[in-house]
Amino acid sequence: MKLVLALLINCVLTHTILAFTLTVPKKSVLMKTTNLFMSDDQPSDSSSEFTVDVESDEIKPTTESDILAMNLLDDLPSSLSGDIDNDIRTRINEELIKLEALNPTESPAMSNLLNGVWTLRYSGGYSSDWALPSPTRQIALFLYSGGYSPGLFLLTLAQQLPQSIVDVGELQISISRDQPRIEATVDVAFFGNTDSSQKISLDAMVDILSDVRIRETYDKFASVLDREVAIPEQLQYSRDLYITYLDDDLLVVRDASGIPEILVRN
Repeated sequence: MKLVLALLINCVLTHTILAFTLTVPKKSVLMKTTNLFMSDDQPSDSSSEFTVDVESDEIKPTTESDILAMNLLDDLPSSLSGDIDNDIRTRINEELIKLEALNPTESPAMSNLLNGVWTLRYSGGYSSDWALPSPTRQIALFLYSGGYSPGLFLLTLAQQLPQSIVDVGELQISISRDQPRIEATVDVAFFGNTDSSQKISLDAMVDILSDVRIRETYDKFASVLDREVAIPEQLQYSRDLYITYLDDDLLVVRDASGIPEILVRN
């Protein structure tokens, strides 16, 4: 069964890479991406204050940023592939602007709070329509749409696998202390077989450019079921990211075009 899954994934990747080779000029300018950063596995400090209602034992937010963060979490879709109507998308953008102004973490690009495993829950440049059975369509979106990252590229590739037999997980971003500090991972598994879970992953190096800005540079190879697959030259690039909000639970980054991504700590 693992061999069948490997063949399915390799077939999708091969078809997509071939489409890249045939359709993308060598000097194409790539738009931005999204995945993230560095430091300890567990945060050592907390930036939020909470109170506990003795009668109900319910943790209640006490600051404006806490309230905004909780409202934002309530508005986020349960998964990146979930549909978002225009009203909710507008509300998320408004909440983000207010929340970013209250960022509790100084010098977030250098903070230990970056370390850990995050799930990408929202990308302002991503649409579930991208998960179409057309590598050429995905390539065009990757090259010319802001916010379409190699991590999201891996996710849409995985979503092309037959839904009747393969269960595709969420896009997770692991941030560690050592280079390559970022690992973008998508889990795939056969339905009904919990022991068949495998992963597609892509690593990125991280350079700190300022207290709020980092540069991520993607590796030349992706890992597919423990096998290395060469990434097309057009995907081997660097991009700058700005960390606009960071606390114990939420991470918000924007690429150079201003498109936001929201990650939630696992």
